[in-house]
Amino acid sequence: MIIRPHAEDKLLCINQTSHGLMAAEFCRHWGNRDFAAPTPYAPVMAGIAQHDNGWYEWELAPQLRPDGAPMDFLHGPPPAEKLALWQLGVERAAAQHPYAGLLVGWHASLLYLDGIDRITGGELLAVKGFISGQELRIAQAAYTFAADAVLGPALRPAVIEAHTRLLQFGDNASLQVCMPWARERTLRHCPVDFQGAYAEIRMTWDDQTIRFAPWPFGVDEFSVSIHGRLLDQTTFPDTPAYQAALDAAPYLCLTWRVVPG
Repeated sequence: MIIRPHAEDKLLCINQTSHGLMAAEFCRHWGNRDFAAPTPYAPVMAGIAQHDNGWYEWELAPQLRPDGAPMDFLHGPPPAEKLALWQLGVERAAAQHPYAGLLVGWHASLLYLDGIDRITGGELLAVKGFISGQELRIAQAAYTFAADAVLGPALRPAVIEAHTRLLQFGDNASLQVCMPWARERTLRHCPVDFQGAYAEIRMTWDDQTIRFAPWPFGVDEFSVSIHGRLLDQTTFPDTPAYQAALDAAPYLCLTWRVVPG
């Protein structure tokens, strides 16, 4: 769950699954004279759109933090439960397309590897086991689809890495405006040729417009949107009260134009 502060002490509660769809919106036009398009397109887009689908069941019964504020993905759930959500998401995406599952799993692995020095004890063992499982899944897929004209080349390590970095571009761009975080950010590891070349892209945004420079897309402009439930209070006495308020809350949709910087 993404919890976005809103005007007049309100909260916009955005499902992780909705954020995944927005991440795919940021990537669907990727490719122009300077940036290659992802191949195979459909399973890569599926992996991006479904990268947080392991949260689906959790978000049917979301929880509160100890201070009574709605729980967001930064504050919970506990590490073991969150790792299980990732594994569920990998399996669910893989059921739609094996390549989509690989991208979800490697995306989670890269997130854990980025902070692995801060993880200790049993959690570290569990995380290392998860990462090893994703490496094995990739190796098995590379063997299974070695003769496949489309998936074979896409399963080379540099290509999987680049497709996963595209997923992370969409993920980071969406979180930047949904959280919301700083109005300016340099997004790194943006794939140029899906063979190992990367660029940095500067993202700036306000309440109506998002800008990227350099421009990696094959259209002049497009739009992205996100919807959530708008709560008129920021804390709750207990979880049932929060869940009831969330069920009754109206939807609010936010939309941005995406244009060159």
